Amino acid sequence: MKKVSPFILLTALFLLTISCSNEKTESQTPEYELPESGIEIADAWARPGRINGVSAIYMNVLNGSADTDTLISLSSSVAGLVELHETYELDNDMMGMREAVNPVFPGKGVVSMQPGGLHIMLMQLNEVLNEGDQINLILDFALAGEITVTAPVQSQNEQTELESPP
Repeated sequence: MKKVSPFILLTALFLLTISCSNEKTESQTPEYELPESGIEIADAWARPGRINGVSAIYMNVLNGSADTDTLISLSSSVAGLVELHETYELDNDMMGMREAVNPVFPGKGVVSMQPGGLHIMLMQLNEVLNEGDQINLILDFALAGEITVTAPVQSQNEQTELESPP
């Protein structure tokens, strides 16, 4: 059996903690114009991360199609493992994180991936992710096919400043 280093476990716990914080309310979620058809990605960004560590990517998925689409797979050259995760409440008023099962994206709808909710986890990073870097991510949908997203690496504080009204 392969051992997991304490550093990786602590890093994952740290990311879990920060991904569960700074939740947005509905009034803070920006309005988007849906594409005429297919899926488009808006406002993608990623957290910094260390080699062999973890990071998270957030974005808004806009489905302009009338049909619900399903996410089949995720991949990125910067990580050995890429998964869609969801945050959920445990019995003891604590928050947990788990892989999202059968992720669907409703037709004529927007799915927000944000801290404290649905998000993409990059695990087993094979390079350092510094603020200002760019990450390429491939999302493969059952109907829309492959979509490549470029997400800038930035801090939570920087993202909050970008979303705040002037």
